[in-house]
Amino acid sequence: MLKTKFLVVFFLAIAIIFCSSITFAKNDKNLDISEQGGIYDVPGHPELKLRIFVYHTKPDKPGKPTPPSPQEVCNLSDPDSNILVASAEWKLPSTWKYRLNTSSVPLTVDANNLSLIANNAYKQWTDAIKNKVTITKDSNTTVDRAVLDNQNIIAWGQAPGSALAVSYIWYNRITKVATEVDTIMNTKFTWYWSQDPNCAFQGVYDAQDILTHELGHTMGLDDMYTDKYANHTMYGYGSKGEVKKNTLTQGDIIGVKNIYY
Repeated sequence: MLKTKFLVVFFLAIAIIFCSSITFAKNDKNLDISEQGGIYDVPGHPELKLRIFVYHTKPDKPGKPTPPSPQEVCNLSDPDSNILVASAEWKLPSTWKYRLNTSSVPLTVDANNLSLIANNAYKQWTDAIKNKVTITKDSNTTVDRAVLDNQNIIAWGQAPGSALAVSYIWYNRITKVATEVDTIMNTKFTWYWSQDPNCAFQGVYDAQDILTHELGHTMGLDDMYTDKYANHTMYGYGSKGEVKKNTLTQGDIIGVKNIYY
């Protein structure tokens, strides 16, 4: 009788462990991801850390409402600066593939332009590090939220109300190498894209300008919030009607070089 009870308890314990493992496997791709910036542990993945960057808007000046039909303005200033941008906790491996959610792209940007926008933005960083990392576009995705699923996505989706975009970087806490990055651009804002690198639509946000900043986080750089960084790509606030973040300052370049050299 005692032996029978022992066997029942033993098999019940095995069943509980088995069911728990199945539950985790189902939930692993639907982790409860915070929308607050910071560094987090990753449940079930003790080897990983998750860093979340929330890219906030810079408040508009009084009396500057968004025009009903944004006008493109050219010959905008693009000042340089050699003030060093700080690194974060990781770098990319030697090869990196990303996926685009073209179905999420706002009509004012045009889904057909996203591949070029992403390529232009990544190229600023790969040129800066002399192609130490080989970055290529993979097949498109339909994912529009941050999910730990081995996809490095760029998409428009939901984000905190004040955030232009949010980058979610999963990295190995020991090797300090990124394992996955999801970049979500906030659909709540009005987005345009100027095909001329010296022009920007006024009163709205430029997709390449903001994405280039976000990809700086992918590469391993931190946000810089003081006003002396206002002309840097990695300045911690995004503004309407600008494209100066399309190109890197010397401070951005030196910062990313320090990570890969």
